[in-house]
Order: sequence, then structure tokens, then C-alpha cells
Amino acid sequence: MKGWGTALIKDVKSRGYVEVNGVLYPPNSEEALLIPVKAKKRSKTIKTGWIDDSRNIKNKEKYKDPFIQLVKQELGIEVWPEFYFSTDRLFRIDYAIPEHNIAIEQEGGIWMKGKSGHSSGTGIARDMEKNNLLVEKEWRLIRRQPSKMLTIETINLIKNMLYKI
Repeated sequence: MKGWGTALIKDVKSRGYVEVNGVLYPPNSEEALLIPVKAKKRSKTIKTGWIDDSRNIKNKEKYKDPFIQLVKQELGIEVWPEFYFSTDRLFRIDYAIPEHNIAIEQEGGIWMKGKSGHSSGTGIARDMEKNNLLVEKEWRLIRRQPSKMLTIETINLIKNMLYKI
């Protein structure tokens, strides 16, 4: 029965009780109010639309999927997932190779019936705007079906774009 005490203390603390010298006090008690509260330090989000963009750095650290690993293994280059390429709009590229301005979009849901995200009128218009902004910013775009992402064809498309630079 050793664990029940720990669980009880954890539960009480989750409800705001404060521990002072081994004693738990309600959050609005005099003892609890005398304890200084440390302010949480927020890091400033840097939005540049490039590799120094805080959102892109966070996404690169967060996602390590098979496509990123395949490109790294086969071509020795870094792929950035969910890459914000603009400060004008919150558009993201599914995968980016920013040092070569190559954008790779995984076109999911193209065979779905009904009005799914990218196949609705609104979704198509948004994708057109995003693609035009990519072109304006001198990115080159590869569009692939999810089933074609982990193929030698996709690696060759990337390789061909790299050689055309």
C-alpha cells in the first residue's frame, strides 16, 4: 500500500495545493500565497520562412519519418518536414530541401469521394495560391502520391533537380 500515498499527494498537488516544509496547504491559504511564483520564460518565436525559423527548427526536431531517413541515406541531404517557407502566409511544405529550394508535397486524399481538404473548391484554390507563392519565391515543386514517396522514382526526381542547379 506504499503507492497510494504518493498518488494522493500527486492528486492534491494537481489541484493546486502547495507543499511547504513537508506540509500541504490549499492554494488560497496564507502559507501558499507567501511562496514566490517563478514566471515561465517564453522563448520568442522567430518567423523568417527559412531554416532559422523557430517553427521549422521545432518541426525538424519533432519529425523523423521514413521519407526523411531515405533521402538522407540515398542522397546525403537534409530534408525539413512541415517547412514554413513564407512569412506572408502560414503555408507549409510537406517536405523541403531549403538549400536547393526544392519543395516536396505529398498529395494525400486525391482519390477520396466528397469534399475532402485538398479536393474541395476551397482546398484546390488554397493549393493554387500556395503553389504560386512557391514559384514566386523561386522554389521548385515535386508532387507525389503517398504510395510513391518511398520509391526510387522519387529519389531520382530529387536527384534530377539537384543536378539541374
